Amino acid sequence: MFIEDGAGVGPDAKVNKFQQLDTFSIISPEDRFANKEGKTWTIRSNTTPVGANDYIFYFKNTGTKTYAITDVRAFPSGASKLLIEVVEGTPTFAAGADLTPVARNLGSSEPITATIKEDTNTTGLTSKGVLFTLPCEASVEKHLRTTSNIIIPPGQAIAMQTEGTTTVDCIWSFTEIDLEL
Repeated sequence: MFIEDGAGVGPDAKVNKFQQLDTFSIISPEDRFANKEGKTWTIRSNTTPVGANDYIFYFKNTGTKTYAITDVRAFPSGASKLLIEVVEGTPTFAAGADLTPVARNLGSSEPITATIKEDTNTTGLTSKGVLFTLPCEASVEKHLRTTSNIIIPPGQAIAMQTEGTTTVDCIWSFTEIDLEL
């Protein structure tokens, strides 16, 4: 079987010793590709928890699209350990504030369909597991980069818990993804 040029010029595709096509391509990260369509956002949270082990950030996908977190930058005012967890339950917000995503494509008005809040002590949540632990030094940015992303399908939620009582300023990077790609 031969794979021929679709333009009808006639050259066959080259295959290397690993049974891979020999190609030339331009690679674009998924979030950059999504941002061309206006589907990448920054969300900033800045919270001081009431006590240790409080949930201070909550994101629940309430729409039909799938979202991914590509990275998180945390800047606590004091030493702390931050946990990003899969959660379920009905959140009760002590002093919850809605957060507004900012499109990274400045010409876009595409929304995120989700409940997005920062809070001093969100209760009513049950942890289904820790995705990432971020040990943080005082006044030093901690940057979580994950090539696998945290994928949040419709109906699913994540939350950030802090083991300390220090103010935590975070920048969250969200993108809409197509699981078919």
